[in-house]
Formats: sequence, structure tokens, C-alpha cells
Amino acid sequence: MDGLSQELLRNGLIFFLLLFACLVLRAYAQAWTADRLGDPTPASEGRVTLYPVPHIDLLGTVILPLICIFYLQPQLGSRIAFFLAWAKPVPINPANFKNPRRDELLCQLASTLMSILLALGAAIVGGLLYRLSPSAGSLAIDAFGTLIGINAMLIVLDLLPIPPLPGGMILRHWGVISEEAYWQIARWGGLVLLILFQLPPVRALLALLVGIVGLPFGVIFSLIVGTGP
Repeated sequence: MDGLSQELLRNGLIFFLLLFACLVLRAYAQAWTADRLGDPTPASEGRVTLYPVPHIDLLGTVILPLICIFYLQPQLGSRIAFFLAWAKPVPINPANFKNPRRDELLCQLASTLMSILLALGAAIVGGLLYRLSPSAGSLAIDAFGTLIGINAMLIVLDLLPIPPLPGGMILRHWGVISEEAYWQIARWGGLVLLILFQLPPVRALLALLVGIVGLPFGVIFSLIVGTGP
């Protein structure tokens, strides 16, 4: 990194604030879903709230994202560089659910659904802002394009078939891996991810997947501003 220019500092902080907001909303979605499905655990821990503090994991929500952001120096509005981030895990007791395995999976996938809604909202609101006020076009493309990219990356991370990510939980739900194997892999899943993400081919594949996931939202944005097919 050549130094923190004002533009780099500005872009990094905007990126971080957008990512931070997405992580909080995703954690809230998980807690809200668990509460609606009959598990009072998140509510008792103060997690069914949009107030961000209870959702913050110092390493995953603050330190690691800032390291990724200022090391990789993402450009607002361009393809999102790799990052790794998470909110404080939402406490869930599957024993409180009517269908423990299914409902636990639904709670985990609630964060993915939140990212889909956030990316869709960014495409629609950004497109409308650009169309109604062309002078605000740069802001629309930069901020809302970045928001689409962030959530596309989070969706891809969610669906990686590695426990304890939701993608790994789907494999357990479908019987592809056993309960015992799931928890054995989950113990080392975080370390495995950190190692894999250092490999250039893995990061290139992630970038490709993020581009594919983000494409439909980019098309929606283009259609709204009148530049799409």
C-alpha cells in the first residue's frame, strides 16, 4: 500500500460503513427469523434489534474487514475485491423449533435472503436516483454499485459448501454429510477458509462467482436507468 491518500481513506471508510450495515442487518435477520420460529434465545440475548453494538464481533466485524479494505484498496463502484467479514454469531437453540434441522437452516439462510434484498434494493434505489437526478449519477453508481458488490460477495461466502457456513449446513440438511462429519469439519472450517482464500486460483474463482451473482442486480440497475437491453 503506497499510503493513505484522502481518496483511499474516503473510499475505504464508505466501503466499511456499507459492509458494517450489511453485517448488522444480516445478523438481525437471523435473530428475527429464529424468534418468529419459536426460539426465544436471540431475544433473551438482546439480538432481535437493529442497534448495531450487540451484533459486533471485534475481529470479524471491525478488524479483519478494515485490514482487507485498506490492504486491497477497493474502488467504489467497481468489481468488489475479496474480503472476509462476519457479525457476532446469533445464539440459536434448535431444540425450541418445531422442526429443528429445517428451522435452523432457515435461520442461517435468513442472512442470505437479507443480502439478496439489500442488493435488489440497491439496484432499484440506485437506478431511480440516477434516472431522476443525473447529477447524482456518480453517487448512485459508486455507493449503490458497491452495495450490490458487497452483498454479492456475502451471498457467495454463504453458499460455499463448507461447514459451518449455510452452504455446509445445506449439505447436512440434504444428508450429503452426516451430523458427526458436519461438526468435525465445522471445528476447522474457519481455518480452512482462511488458508484457501490465500490461494490465487480460489480468489479468482470467488471473483468470478461474485460477478455472476451480482450480474442480475446490475442488469436491473441498467434497465431502470434506461441503458439496459
